[in-house]
Amino acid sequence: MFLRQLKYLVTLADIGHFSRAAEACHVSQPALSNAIRNLEKEWNLSQVRRGRNYEGLTAEGERVVGWAQQMLSSYAAMRQETVDAHKNPSGTLRIRAIPTTMPVVLLLTQSCEEKSLSATSYSVT
Repeated sequence: MFLRQLKYLVTLADIGHFSRAAEACHVSQPALSNAIRNLEKEWNLSQVRRGRNYEGLTAEGERVVGWAQQMLSSYAAMRQETVDAHKNPSGTLRIRAIPTTMPVVLLLTQSCEEKSLSATSYSVT
């Protein structure tokens, strides 16, 4: 199972049409359909009612979509948190300075303090 397959299934459930769901996922319709079919084979569980067109989800498919939405939401939150951590590093900054250089140290650390809003702690010793 790949997250991509779950994304395809959730998109199909939201849009309700194979071709439009494929377009929303930036893949071809056969690629989307095959990915969902492979997911069904892997779990030995029919999730989509198919006819000439999309006919909806099976009861099992509805449950899988609910779980898939939670997983995709958690994945998105995890990615966002790691991006935020990269953009806003936090930690402890320690600078050793002699008393006569304290005005310069304050100038250096002032921008860190403004950006972090207490996310970054620092001490001058």
